[in-house]
Amino acid sequence: MGRLARSSAACRGRRRPARHLARLALAVVLLLAPVVGLASPVVDDARPAAGSRPAADAALALDAFFDGQATSQGTITTLLVFREPFTARFSGRVAGNRLKLDERFRFEDGKRLQRWDLTRSRDGRYRGTVTTELGDGTMAPPASVVGWTFAGGVVLAYDGYAPGGGRTLLGFRHVMRTIAPGTVRNRVTISKFGVAIASSDVIFRRAGR
Repeated sequence: MGRLARSSAACRGRRRPARHLARLALAVVLLLAPVVGLASPVVDDARPAAGSRPAADAALALDAFFDGQATSQGTITTLLVFREPFTARFSGRVAGNRLKLDERFRFEDGKRLQRWDLTRSRDGRYRGTVTTELGDGTMAPPASVVGWTFAGGVVLAYDGYAPGGGRTLLGFRHVMRTIAPGTVRNRVTISKFGVAIASSDVIFRRAGR
């Protein structure tokens, strides 16, 4: 696996990142539906080769990294135009190979909760759910998450909802790599029908880093 007070005119001109994503996703659906079959899926170098097994001894294990407290700082960019900063605080609890993680985002317009429940198998695969707080303050239904390790990192993928957004189902792909002791970089691609509509670049730090 989150606006300061301004003039009313300025506030009207600002859009909540997650809600803006949902609107853009709907626009992508309407504009690209006739040609969506021509769209190329998002691909990155963390995609496992056909027939290969995940690396069980990868340097990054999410249950170990997120056991306890951590923070993050990042930005979300929509269609290479709209850019919004955010931070988050994590509180994780591990029992055996199961991680329960609360991720509390802070956007400029307020806070949002995302709750992860992940289990890591011996071969390095992840399975679980993520539950996201929507713009109306309710929690969306849990979304199924799958993941795997690769040399140096972890990938998590799921179809779910943007924090603070509406009920537009989007595709999320997190590619996390260790970049320093206690520090992980997360590159997130957000898509609809395989078409990337936004991305996020985030740095995770364990408490004390």
